[in-house]
Amino acid sequence: MLTMKKISLLFAALCLIASTALAQTQLKKGNMMLGITSTISMDGGLGSELMSLGFTKTKNKDGSDPAEDAYKCTSYNFLPKTGHFIMDNLAVGLEAVIGGYKEKGDNDYDTWSESMFGIGPFARYYYPQEKYYPFGEIEALFGSQKSAYNDNDYKSGFVMLGIYLGVAVPLGEKVTFDAEAGYGNITYTHKGTGVEDVDYKNITGGLLIKTGFTVYLIR
Repeated sequence: MLTMKKISLLFAALCLIASTALAQTQLKKGNMMLGITSTISMDGGLGSELMSLGFTKTKNKDGSDPAEDAYKCTSYNFLPKTGHFIMDNLAVGLEAVIGGYKEKGDNDYDTWSESMFGIGPFARYYYPQEKYYPFGEIEALFGSQKSAYNDNDYKSGFVMLGIYLGVAVPLGEKVTFDAEAGYGNITYTHKGTGVEDVDYKNITGGLLIKTGFTVYLIR
């Protein structure tokens, strides 16, 4: 499992290797960046229910009888961020994760839902080339998750750490399309309140892919 110390050392090494990079206009010191991404898990570790965007509907069919609705699922995940270039090519700022999942049975009563919100710092260092901008990024998000089955709620806190390598492709002077892949680790903790509600900790990690857009506010 990658610790925050190891992630920081890897990112520092990346910045050192890329110290000779030339800054593009968008990546100059003093500029701002606004971004939005959505994340998917490649190994199922973090679960597509919180790391994707979509809608699914499942039906069951028994023999020659017409197919009947079984359940419907909706899910969403967004990671908005805002950053400031404290030096050429290096932006630091805050990132949030807003995600949710809902599954409803065909009787419109049995409902399972999950929602999560977290916020924390991120840092991104670019190594700009002529037509695209490779970069490395680290993040640390802290927040809470709420699960509910019908009328029963269940809450837990989480810490999410990630380190990524990616590329930003300019779509104009002030906008890029971003794609990145890396390792994400999320730890859920819950403090029990009774005999049936016990303490627990769940740690999950895996390969993540993030895609989205970034807008640069040039001074």
